[in-house]
Amino acid sequence: MSKLIVIKIKKFLVWPIYYLIHFNFFFGLIHKYFFKTFKYKNFEFQIDYNRIPTSLGSAFLFNTYEYNDRMIIEKYLTVKNQAIVIGGGIGYIPCLTYHLTKKKILVSEIDCSIIPTLTENLKVNKCEFKIIEGNLTTGSKKDYEEFFISKNFTENSCYKNSGEKKVKIKNIDFSSIENVQLFNTLIIDGEGIEEEYIRNIDKLKYIKHLFFEFHNIYFTDLKQKKLFDVLKQNKFLMIDNCFNSFYFKR
Repeated sequence: MSKLIVIKIKKFLVWPIYYLIHFNFFFGLIHKYFFKTFKYKNFEFQIDYNRIPTSLGSAFLFNTYEYNDRMIIEKYLTVKNQAIVIGGGIGYIPCLTYHLTKKKILVSEIDCSIIPTLTENLKVNKCEFKIIEGNLTTGSKKDYEEFFISKNFTENSCYKNSGEKKVKIKNIDFSSIENVQLFNTLIIDGEGIEEEYIRNIDKLKYIKHLFFEFHNIYFTDLKQKKLFDVLKQNKFLMIDNCFNSFYFKR
């Protein structure tokens, strides 16, 4: 049985638990009105409930927020990594990344309205960071890319029409980053944007470690296989996964 089939079976079995504790309106209300901030280990994150559904608050209550990504990066990130994080969000994954690697991180975020929360959370949790406001690209000839920017920032995507108008986001090329070759790790946490970076991974020779969540809702099984073949062609091997979050290394 292939690894991808096993992953799908595990995801199917966990689905009821997901809706019971990870995305539950009742538990979300409890967190929203009685806890308000998200605490994990010795870190604390401010939450803007104007930008997420109340149901997601249950993920903060039970510490299942970004569970897949967290499990993978906590297992494999070390001081040998220096990371670029695609998709800053509330700063949770960037914060963990910084404290695991002990090196300054670059964080790109397309949604300017959540950057104040992202910045504050990284500062409060004593991270050394630089935020890039825009869409990091690998040689795009366009000045801007269009994204659907949702009231629920976790659904921001160029793939998913969340009922909002598309917004033009400035493209910023990797090559414009000073000393970009010093970064050997790319962590992708954006809705479907992993496709763009995997397809163009040959342009990022300095990236040796690749962490990403694969969003099956946007891609067929055949598309996933083709993208994983691209990684194989570029000498990346799948080291591990936690459900649909993966770690590849070359």
